[in-house]
Amino acid sequence: MIKKIVILVVFLFLAGSGYYFFTKPNEENFKAPGKDWESAKKVEDYFIERLHMPVAEAEQIRSKPGVDGTADLRISTEVTLDALIGNLYYYGFVRDEKAFRYALEHTKDTTPSDKAIKVGKDGTIDTNAEYRISESMSAWELADLLLNKPEGHFPFDEYNYFFMP
Repeated sequence: MIKKIVILVVFLFLAGSGYYFFTKPNEENFKAPGKDWESAKKVEDYFIERLHMPVAEAEQIRSKPGVDGTADLRISTEVTLDALIGNLYYYGFVRDEKAFRYALEHTKDTTPSDKAIKVGKDGTIDTNAEYRISESMSAWELADLLLNKPEGHFPFDEYNYFFMP
């Protein structure tokens, strides 16, 4: 009887924590949010608040040639997996934090790294790395990008910006 109760408590804890050992999140939550997806803030707000960019410039910066609607995500050695997922959700790059975590944990990492954020059993997201991201990426595309396709790496950054134009 006690064994059954312990198993039930562990199951409820894991289910409540957002771990999807038994079920996959709703497919809708993996879709790209799009630029018009309602979120607490947008990356343009980050540019204004953290980079002190004028509003007009922040609103137009991602429509410049060569930028193609993307933003530069910079992952420093100080970033945790929870912070990364939370910020991507907060700024409207993913629809659902739990679905994005599921995508990260179920995407093959073909470029494992030692200096990285650990994801699940075998996944790694490079730190001191830059990634070009947009709201038009699905959770699966974003997970693959973070696990396998950094645009480049940067040395120590005293300002520790999370997003750059």
